[in-house]
Amino acid sequence: MQCPKCKDVTLIDEELVENLSAKSCPQCKGRWIQSFQYWKWLDAHGDILTEKPLDCKADLQSADSPAGKLCPECGCFLRHSPVGHDVDFCLDRCNNCGGIWFDQNEWEILVSRNLHDETHFIFSAAWQKRIREDETKMTHKQRIEKIVGTEDYNKLTEVAAWITQNEHKNTILSYLQQK
Repeated sequence: MQCPKCKDVTLIDEELVENLSAKSCPQCKGRWIQSFQYWKWLDAHGDILTEKPLDCKADLQSADSPAGKLCPECGCFLRHSPVGHDVDFCLDRCNNCGGIWFDQNEWEILVSRNLHDETHFIFSAAWQKRIREDETKMTHKQRIEKIVGTEDYNKLTEVAAWITQNEHKNTILSYLQQK
């Protein structure tokens, strides 16, 4: 089985964590997890644990490579999908056999945030929709902040929080719309 990133390097067997076998590339340090291996590990792993906050993220850099890759098992193109949840890289998955490619440090970063046991959800329509919604909110925030400036944006968010929590929220909003 050849590395989907390096293309001419043979993947070697590795025990990634207890009960999870993977194939790793000695050159780029990427890892291939076969679908059946992941599901076997997930079944043995037990209940899915809650996600850890952003400040728990390992101090590692991903070697994310957006270049197209072919599945080392069946030769189909791998689908490149963003992880989201303040994780700034994408994972590559084969839509045919279900195997997943992790570039260097990506598995460790997911483990540090306890997202490694939710990897199968990352490729779902619902997960990807949430990422697009979060990106839209961030873009909107950045545009407003650029227009009004950082200081006024901070004041605006304070006022918005106050309005949201106020028992007279609708009256206040109605008043502001009349101004």
